[in-house]
Amino acid sequence: MPVVSRFLIIAGLLLICGYGLYTSYTRGNANGWYFKADFALNAWAKAGKIEDSNAYQEALAAIQKAHAMDPGHPHYVHMLGRILHQGVDYQFEPNSTLAQVKDLYLQATELRPLWPDPWIDLARLNNYLHGYNDDTRYYLKQAMAVGPFIDLVTLGALQVLLENWTDLTGADRTLLFEQFAVAVKQPKVLKAVLVYARQVNREKIVCLQLKFNPEYKQQKLSSMYAQFCR
Repeated sequence: MPVVSRFLIIAGLLLICGYGLYTSYTRGNANGWYFKADFALNAWAKAGKIEDSNAYQEALAAIQKAHAMDPGHPHYVHMLGRILHQGVDYQFEPNSTLAQVKDLYLQATELRPLWPDPWIDLARLNNYLHGYNDDTRYYLKQAMAVGPFIDLVTLGALQVLLENWTDLTGADRTLLFEQFAVAVKQPKVLKAVLVYARQVNREKIVCLQLKFNPEYKQQKLSSMYAQFCR
């Protein structure tokens, strides 16, 4: 083999190996920043608050670094949207940031369409921004199609449907009761639904289901029923 050809082959192999090592390092580093942001988001959920603006900025900086290193990763795109969403909720970001949040959630669904989390986040956000319109309905249906028994989906769907009870069609109300049947089998979700129903003055809707539907006899005897429906 000519020396030049051998040199070109070796150089090509070195470039491929170098690129592989660089990619592995970058993705591994991005994953580390992602988990830092994910840990913060879970801690906020558990505490029911964000400690302060510094805690928010640290988490935001972490997920921004992960996203910059691997912008096509659906988890990083979605997490960036969630962190910014929290920033708006706690007034660390202006309300106008919600347009960017929606774009990030949409990107996440495009990158990984069979993942339910961004679909339900989209449904809840769109409901907040525009009410129960065709887009909200579509996002809900997508979430339930790809994550029919996921706690996050069940709770999110019921929250949106209960909030908009007076505007629901007959088919939408049937969907609500179908989702409630799923929630009944998930004690933590059922309690969260009952808490939310009371907050939006819709507890009669779910309590009547527990009271008169014979399939919910066991739940009717529970302490949750006594707490929320009596």
